[in-house]
Amino acid sequence: MEGCEREVMKKRLKPPILVSFGGLLLLVVFISALLPIAYYSTPFILEKGYELLTSSEWNPSANKFGAIQFILGSLWVTFWSTLLTLPLSVSMAVFAAELAPKRLKTLVGGLVDLIAAVPSVVYGYWGLMIFGPLMATYFYPTFQSILSNVPLISTLVETSSITPQCFMTAVLVLSLMMIPYASAIIRNSYEMIPKDLKEAVYALGGDQWDVIKIGIGYVKSSIVAGTIIAAGRALGETMAVTMLIGNSIGPFKPCLLCRGATITSLVANEFEEAMMNPLHSEALTTLILILVGMGFALLYFGRKVSKNFMEVEASA
Repeated sequence: MEGCEREVMKKRLKPPILVSFGGLLLLVVFISALLPIAYYSTPFILEKGYELLTSSEWNPSANKFGAIQFILGSLWVTFWSTLLTLPLSVSMAVFAAELAPKRLKTLVGGLVDLIAAVPSVVYGYWGLMIFGPLMATYFYPTFQSILSNVPLISTLVETSSITPQCFMTAVLVLSLMMIPYASAIIRNSYEMIPKDLKEAVYALGGDQWDVIKIGIGYVKSSIVAGTIIAAGRALGETMAVTMLIGNSIGPFKPCLLCRGATITSLVANEFEEAMMNPLHSEALTTLILILVGMGFALLYFGRKVSKNFMEVEASA
């Protein structure tokens, strides 16, 4: 009897031990990656940290490392791609979970998973060779002519030359890459809505659109979680953004049709030559540390908003 109890206890103890070990290993790997970044960036922060955050003059050969344009570029791309991703991912999730026939639902789910599995370099190449030139030829000029006459919004398209490589191309392609991550989370949560809730809506005289409205309200916390994960994906994306954004190191302009750069695109373009200049290398390391901090801030904000939604849902 005691032997059986011991075997049962061993089986019960194994999963928690494995889970604890996995969590501890993840924490160790993260700290071991973060500490060297913080260590190598500290001298640069003490010497040129103020210049990095306030200047836009980036000239490593002259030891000028103003990088505010890259920080703003990262935020700019993340903001617009997330703004586009949110309604599209919610629509796709609701369609797959509520509106699509059973066969089509399976097809849509498989297609979403396939899109998520495509390497970012494929998106970048497609955007560079096909999507970007088509948009620059047929859509961007019309987009510019319409918005250029709208007060306050005209700055978004204020440029003298339209090129395939610009913020807009990067944002559109990045949104396509982000949709599967957000929609998968929202769809899984939507499918867990109790049938009793839907039947209650129909019993009160509601139709399918009423069910969808209530369902979206029911999964608000999952919508926030999916959006934050997608935004984190956009913030850290390197290859596709580097190929599509134009890689201009000049001052930041709040213009979607202008060329620009992000922290990730700058690091991808200059990490090799930075090995020849210690100060240049430290500047890129500091920017990576800033990117990590931006990711933490995004995650903290998302958790706070999601928690507030969950508290409201629990009290309702």
